[in-house]
Amino acid sequence: MSVIINDTCITCDACLQQCPVNAIVDDSSNPTGKKQYYVQPDKCVECVGIYDDPQCAAICPSIGCITWDMPFTAEFDEHFRNEEMYKLGVSKDGTLKSPLYKEKSYRKDISVSERGIGKLVQEEPEELEEVG
Repeated sequence: MSVIINDTCITCDACLQQCPVNAIVDDSSNPTGKKQYYVQPDKCVECVGIYDDPQCAAICPSIGCITWDMPFTAEFDEHFRNEEMYKLGVSKDGTLKSPLYKEKSYRKDISVSERGIGKLVQEEPEELEEVG
């Protein structure tokens, strides 16, 4: 996983429909119980190998709503075991689907220092000057 949808989400469904790996669930299915959309960390691949950028952020009308998270790798296993923030799935044999169970692809061009809650995936467009 590498993106988080925060509480500024307007529940417009754009990201839900755009996610190529169906990693996003709506507010009624959010396993944390929060009334906002949720990115399942054990499913999100930051659109690596599919698109150049995370499509949820590309389509989101609420700039700043989708932020970077840590890569879903063994190095950050403890981070994703925070049950207040994440609700990881469990395999058929009862194993928690943490990064130690199965790592996910992530954008290697986004450094760890550029990741973390509040680090924007989508930047607000610069002021455009009218031409003509």
